[in-house]
Amino acid sequence: MVTLSLLPTVADVRPAKFSESQEQPKRAELAMLSRLFEEFADGVLLLTQDGSCLYSNQEGRRLCQVLKEGQHSTDAVPLGVWLMCRHMIESRSLFADEALVPTQTLTGAKNQLVRVKVQWLDFSPGSEAYLLVLLEDQSRSAQATALLEAVRYKLTPREKDVWLLRHANCSYKEIAAKLFISVNTVKRHLRSISAKRMLMAED
Repeated sequence: MVTLSLLPTVADVRPAKFSESQEQPKRAELAMLSRLFEEFADGVLLLTQDGSCLYSNQEGRRLCQVLKEGQHSTDAVPLGVWLMCRHMIESRSLFADEALVPTQTLTGAKNQLVRVKVQWLDFSPGSEAYLLVLLEDQSRSAQATALLEAVRYKLTPREKDVWLLRHANCSYKEIAAKLFISVNTVKRHLRSISAKRMLMAED
């Protein structure tokens, strides 16, 4: 399910394709970017204005698959992502002097949330501008935050388990079922975590 209230309607939108474009940046520039982006934790796509994908890193391809569930075309960039790119292209003349970076959170397979950012990327003055798309797996980000907080707040192993599941938006009942404990025990752990966080904030 994709909700994009600021973007054009879907009726006349042609999905972007993972295919080579006739207009490509210099090979050296693209090779350098490929080496750089492959190390990114976030997904990266580099698209032309006609919808061709010049480059995608491994995480970008994975998150595209997450977002494409239910989309008919197997090689197309996810529709929600392409709608954001279309919005950038169509509004470029209106905001030529502003560095806009629209951000949307899209929902993919199994309610996985992916934050999408789009911005312009110019290799050189006078050349074609490309669309740089960054895809962030918010579920993974939440888990990383929970792990860091578990260390910071000196949580016990069981409190850490509860905190990780809470960051994954699990309800008290879901946490209890996954950890084979009672809902009251979940509440007790969360009260303890809250006390440790407050204590840390006071220091």
